[in-house]
Amino acid sequence: MTVEMIGEKTILVSLCEGDMRRYSLTLDGNADKVQSGLKDLLCRVGEICGLDHRGKSYLIEALPSNKGCLLIISVHTVKHRRKFRIKRTQAHELCVFFDADAMLDFWRSRPQGGYAVYEYEGRFILLPCGSATAEPIARLSEYGELYPVSDAVFARIREHGTILLNSR
Repeated sequence: MTVEMIGEKTILVSLCEGDMRRYSLTLDGNADKVQSGLKDLLCRVGEICGLDHRGKSYLIEALPSNKGCLLIISVHTVKHRRKFRIKRTQAHELCVFFDADAMLDFWRSRPQGGYAVYEYEGRFILLPCGSATAEPIARLSEYGELYPVSDAVFARIREHGTILLNSR
């Protein structure tokens, strides 16, 4: 067996018939045996070339030659894909009133506290506070449309909107 570095990441290995038998390699044989033999061969080639196998992947091309074969081994560094998780917070609901009359009708019939009404971009928006329960929020659909939104939207409305009514 002869091993030659032909590039920074490419190795040429010439195997004779005896080497093929020693590593149980055939060009038309059982894939499991070939895979096992290739692992042993790669370890030996790594010892000769000083190649560390950890974190590497290989592309191996086999070309038949006189009662043996030539292997062209290209070495690649394995890139581990980073995993990201997006933390999803539970969406809150806000109510956009159909018009000012709908907002006033709700305000007259509203349950005790837990709401703030803002004027934002020409719309009347009700933001339930943390103490609002599910039943009053469900009643809101009579007066406007409910939209699930994130905390960032709540914060933007609080910051840039004009507060009209507050019953916290």
